[in-house]
Amino acid sequence: MPKVLFRFFALSFFCTALLADTAEAQTVISQRFPGRNDTVIVCWSIPDQSTGSLSQIIVLQTENDGNARTLWQSAPGNSYSPQIRFIEQIQVQGLALALVERQTGAASSQLDVIGKSAGRVDRLLEIDGFKFDVEHFDGDKLPFVVAHTDASILDVPEIYKWNGTRFVEDSASHPDYFRRLLAEDRSSLADDVSGIVLVNLSRIAVLSGDRTAARTILTDALAKERSKGDAADEEALAIITKALQALVTSRIPKAPHRASEPGHVSR
Repeated sequence: MPKVLFRFFALSFFCTALLADTAEAQTVISQRFPGRNDTVIVCWSIPDQSTGSLSQIIVLQTENDGNARTLWQSAPGNSYSPQIRFIEQIQVQGLALALVERQTGAASSQLDVIGKSAGRVDRLLEIDGFKFDVEHFDGDKLPFVVAHTDASILDVPEIYKWNGTRFVEDSASHPDYFRRLLAEDRSSLADDVSGIVLVNLSRIAVLSGDRTAARTILTDALAKERSKGDAADEEALAIITKALQALVTSRIPKAPHRASEPGHVSR
C-alpha cells in the first residue's frame, strides 16, 4: 500500500479507536477525489451506547512531506452506514462534488454535499430524506440531485439544481417529471387512502402544473372524510382544509407533519 494511503487509513482507524469501546461494527470508508491523488474523503461510523451510532466526515490532503492535513470535518452525528459517491461533471476549483449519504433511521437518511466554497472545502448542502438519486433531465447538461423525502406517506421528491456555487431547490421547474409521477401515483393508490396521502398527491399535481387537479384531489378528499360523519378524522379534516387554503394563497401546499407517523421525515 502506498505510504500516503497507509497514513490516511491509519488516521481513520485511530479516530474510531478513540471513540469506540470495541472494534466490532465499526465502518471506515474512504475515496480519493477524482483526479486528485492528494485529497481523500473519509467517513467513519461506530456503535454508541447512548445514541445508537456515531459517524463523521473528514476531508484530508497530503502535504509535500507526506503528512495529512484536515481540510474540513463535520461534527460527529447520529448516523451510520456511510456511502460516498462523486459528481464528476460538477467541479469547483478542480475539486469534484462529493456526496456522502448516511442512514439516520430505518427509513431515513441524510445527504451531505461536500465541495469548495470561497476557496475552502465545506458542506454545500445538507438534506434529509429516505433515498437520493443523481439524475439528468432532458436538455440539461449537469445532473440534478433528487431527494425522495418520505417513505411512509407518499413521496414528493425535491429536485436540487447546481447554480454555479451551490445546489438550490428547483422542483417547480420540472413539471414533466411530476406529471409522470402524478399519473403513476393515481393509478397505484388505493381508493381508501388517507387525507395526508391525498394532500401529498395534490402537491405533486401543483408541481406538475395542474392546479385544477390539485384542487379536485383536495375537494374530493375533504368530501370523502366528511361523509364518514362522527367517524371522520378531525386531524385529517384540518390538514385537508389547510392545504386547500394554502392552494389559494401559495404555489405549493406545504407537507403535512404528523408526529405519530413512523418514519416521517420533518423538512
